[in-house]
Amino acid sequence: MANFELTGIEIKSNNSHANSKLHTEDVFVKTRYGQILVTIQGQRGKTPIITYPDIGLNSKTQFHGFFDYPDNSPLMASFCCYHINALGQEENAPTLPQDFVYPTCDQLAQTVIDVVNHFNLKSVICFGIGLGANILSRFCLLYPDLVNACILLNCVSTKCGWVEWGYQKWNRWYLSSGQYTEFTNNYLLWHHFGYKTWENNHDLVQTYSDIFSRTNPVNLSLLINSYISRTDLGLQRPEFDQSPKEHKYNFRCSVLNVMGDESPHDDDVVETNGRLDPSKSAFVKFSDCGGMILEEQPAKMAEALRHFLQGLGYVPHLSVTSHSLANRHSEQAIRFKLLHQSAEESRLLDENVAYADVPVLLEENKNQNQIA
Repeated sequence: MANFELTGIEIKSNNSHANSKLHTEDVFVKTRYGQILVTIQGQRGKTPIITYPDIGLNSKTQFHGFFDYPDNSPLMASFCCYHINALGQEENAPTLPQDFVYPTCDQLAQTVIDVVNHFNLKSVICFGIGLGANILSRFCLLYPDLVNACILLNCVSTKCGWVEWGYQKWNRWYLSSGQYTEFTNNYLLWHHFGYKTWENNHDLVQTYSDIFSRTNPVNLSLLINSYISRTDLGLQRPEFDQSPKEHKYNFRCSVLNVMGDESPHDDDVVETNGRLDPSKSAFVKFSDCGGMILEEQPAKMAEALRHFLQGLGYVPHLSVTSHSLANRHSEQAIRFKLLHQSAEESRLLDENVAYADVPVLLEENKNQNQIA
């Protein structure tokens, strides 16, 4: 019998939006620090959500799949997403000039206002992950009147620590020379997933390893250098017991602070949560989840996002929980468990009855033998 080797099949499409269920378009926007790509999902004119991705990913690989998720279909009938890419981080981005001075984190936040002005957006909802959460936090603090709400995943509000600085310096050294090494790949996998997901979900990890390897290494090194040079956000948690009317430097909008139970940024997110205004913030921690929340727990994240927006007065008509795929799966699991439990209880009850009859029969036989 002949031996056959089974190999993977790679499907390529010339249209990057071919599988998207939403109306999508790419727009290059000229900002004060250079031209950046904004990908739009949904119909313009709807309530705008602006997003910003983490290091190693772009708007399409980070956000498009999540907002195309079935649970978000009712939500996206009322919203339009403007996905902002960091300078030089989009797909097939040309290498930036050798003497190019890459903008700092504060300056990257300034590019967000250029995008908002370009599309003439009067108010926005911010949605950022990792580096993107830090950039959009700066934007919210700089332009509080433009932001109605902010969703932050794996947000770090402090300066770069020594361990992070050391690893990222090595990464930057390799990447700046045009090399994408296994060391860089492993660090990005840890940064996005954490060790548990890395060890247990090999298919997902392999998919994102391929995505990371397609980034422009030189451009990524410049972005990493800006991120490790970030300043502290300077958030001040209000102390209501001592000075309830004292103004503190903090978000003026409502904030949803999100992380996974196995996130590699656990301590940083908890630190950020401790500095937020408790009267305007909510903290969500998903179980069975690492750092890539949109990929690992999309149904739960879609549910949390919808409830958060409904608490602010958006999409009240989606309050019925049947809109949630996660809820339907939970209900199905509960019904199956109850059904299985009832069947198991019935079986055990029959066995107990049968065993209970045995001593009685033995006793009757014994009495009959004595009489005989």
